[in-house]
Amino acid sequence: MLFTLGWTHTPHARNETIKKFMATGGMPPEGVQLVSRYHNVDGSGGFAICETDNGSALANWALDWNGLLEIKITAIVDDETIGGVLAPRAEAGDFD
Repeated sequence: MLFTLGWTHTPHARNETIKKFMATGGMPPEGVQLVSRYHNVDGSGGFAICETDNGSALANWALDWNGLLEIKITAIVDDETIGGVLAPRAEAGDFD
C-alpha cells in the first residue's frame, strides 16, 4: 500500500534535523520502499511517498524522526484505484 509521510519542524529543530538527515540519508527501514521524497523550498518540511505492507516498519521509520519532526502518515491510492471505488457508487446514484 502507498502512504505519504509528511513532516514539519520548528526553527529550533532545524539544525539537528539537517545534521541527522545528512548523516543517515533519512532512508526508511527494511520493509518500506521509498518511492520519492520532496522538500519544501523554505526548509520547513516536506513529504515522502512510500510503499509498504508492513505497518511496524512504517511506525519504526516515524519513530526514528518524531523526536525532531511532526509527522503525519496518510494512506493514499492512485486514480485507477479510487476510480474503481467511485464508479460503482456513481452508477448507483450515491452522488446525485
